[in-house]
Amino acid sequence: MARIQLFPVLAVLALTAFPGTQLLAASKSPELSTMGQSRAEKASEMTALSARVSGAARPARTELVNLTDAERKILRDTGKDATGRFRLGVHRPLAQAESSKGSDLVISVPGAPAMRLELAQVKGSVVVFNDAGQAREYTEDGYTHSFAGDKLTVRGIARVAGVGAVNLGGNLCDFNASCVENASCVSLPGNVQAVRDAYASIVYRSGPYYYVCTGGLIADSDNASEIPYLLTANHCVSKGQEASSLETFFQYSSSDCSGNNTCPLSLANSDTSGSTIIATNRTSDYTLLRLSQNPPAGSVYLGWNTQPVAASNGTQLFRISHPGGAPQAYSEHVVDTTTTTCRSWPRGAWIYSKDTFGATEGGSSGSPVLNAAGEVVGQLSGACGFNVNEVCDSSSNATVDGAFANYYPEVSQFLGAGGNGGNDPEICDDGVDNDGDTHIDCADPDCDADPVCPDTGGGCTDADGDGWCAEEGDCNDADPSVNPGAKDRGGPKWSDGVDNDCDGVIDG
Repeated sequence: MARIQLFPVLAVLALTAFPGTQLLAASKSPELSTMGQSRAEKASEMTALSARVSGAARPARTELVNLTDAERKILRDTGKDATGRFRLGVHRPLAQAESSKGSDLVISVPGAPAMRLELAQVKGSVVVFNDAGQAREYTEDGYTHSFAGDKLTVRGIARVAGVGAVNLGGNLCDFNASCVENASCVSLPGNVQAVRDAYASIVYRSGPYYYVCTGGLIADSDNASEIPYLLTANHCVSKGQEASSLETFFQYSSSDCSGNNTCPLSLANSDTSGSTIIATNRTSDYTLLRLSQNPPAGSVYLGWNTQPVAASNGTQLFRISHPGGAPQAYSEHVVDTTTTTCRSWPRGAWIYSKDTFGATEGGSSGSPVLNAAGEVVGQLSGACGFNVNEVCDSSSNATVDGAFANYYPEVSQFLGAGGNGGNDPEICDDGVDNDGDTHIDCADPDCDADPVCPDTGGGCTDADGDGWCAEEGDCNDADPSVNPGAKDRGGPKWSDGVDNDCDGVIDG
């Protein structure tokens, strides 16, 4: 979470002008996920796979990776680095680490609390497993999920291009500020409680390190579709490599309200690995991702509202976040249009508020902030004030969120025009585009010809049924094997002469 320190000489900065209020704001209600595996199904699958591979010993070669003193210190002392992001791990490239058909490869990183691998040149099925009963199967190049412990076995044909050592010990522990509130130990407003399962702690690689932020699933306008869009901050994830390494931990909470600072591991809740950037911008500090796998069954896709709130003094805001990779924390805020702004975060493109309950910390960045209806109106950039290193000092600091209303035009082609059906039939057939979706008096089954109802298509053309819209960059909508989420394998051994991932490079 970025924190900008103000100095007294900046106390009288001129405030940025507010954008004009929209007459009719687009909105979308939350949606309950029906896809993805249940927790029980995942556990059963992992148990069966672990039993199968551990019961069939094979010859193995061990690749030993010894961490430096500096790397061990990073794992031990997780926290903000020079970039202002919350760092919790290190990444090391590997040169000659390959597993073969008849011989396993063991990667050992002594002292690592947890590990994940970067796989390349995967052929067929590759199983990665540890001695603790965790086992997962991979059929494509990319990053594995995190596994507990300091030793992993790779079975199958692949090259291990890199190894990560990460500290995913839980939070709401001794390093959390006293004002951080466990979301499971307080009474949440009904609209917030209903959408808790939209939030995830996200871990990603940036350069030689691993970082943690927060993200939230967000719904598109088509009630018939279920695209795994995830909203977070641009200062967390803004590059392709960061997105491809992204790992999610959904439904991660702690019911321990004893105050004993117990730290439950989030590893058991590791859900997805890999994602693609759909849209991102430093202005309003947002990134819209598409996850490579579906989130767990029962997840919630957040609704949203484009009504600007940056100029609505006193408006209440609500948030779930994962500070430092925490189990869910809860905070409340109130929009403050009188607080001093930071130059790089002008009001309007950002929302300034004061904490009224709980707080956010490093790792909370990217957490969607909600209005009273439980709809997304922004996502966390950080803090701006005179004492930003003290997260409990709400009188000196403001919490700052990128404003959804400001960047909605950049993501509307993916999220759609909003609306939830059944709106005012009295203004049908008036020759006006009342809802701003570029369709005048569009037909809708809810009221025959109600212009405030959304298009049922949601702005998505998917002729080949691969789950990727042409509007999202599917460069061949007649071939389900070609889309931005496909793998484009380089080298003579893997070439197929096709730009599988639509990045403009054949066999990249």
